[in-house]
Amino acid sequence: MAKRAKKFITPYPLVWIEWVDSCEPADNSEVEEYDIPEPQILYQVGHLIKTTDEYISVAGCYKPKCGTFDYVITIPRLSIRKMRTLTR
Repeated sequence: MAKRAKKFITPYPLVWIEWVDSCEPADNSEVEEYDIPEPQILYQVGHLIKTTDEYISVAGCYKPKCGTFDYVITIPRLSIRKMRTLTR
């Protein structure tokens, strides 16, 4: 009989975030008014690894054997429009 894999439950909830990010033109000198970009709406999914009153940090990858993270981004709470917990 085949062995069943142990179910791993991450200590970090998986979240979906809609947030607003600043934006700048690729060529950022002598910018004409019509070339000024607007802020971007972004969608982020990852493990919620840190939360404070001012910001949250989300990791795209959690390595439980190492206890480390990859692809970490910190988002100011003022930039967050919506946040949903996908799993616990």
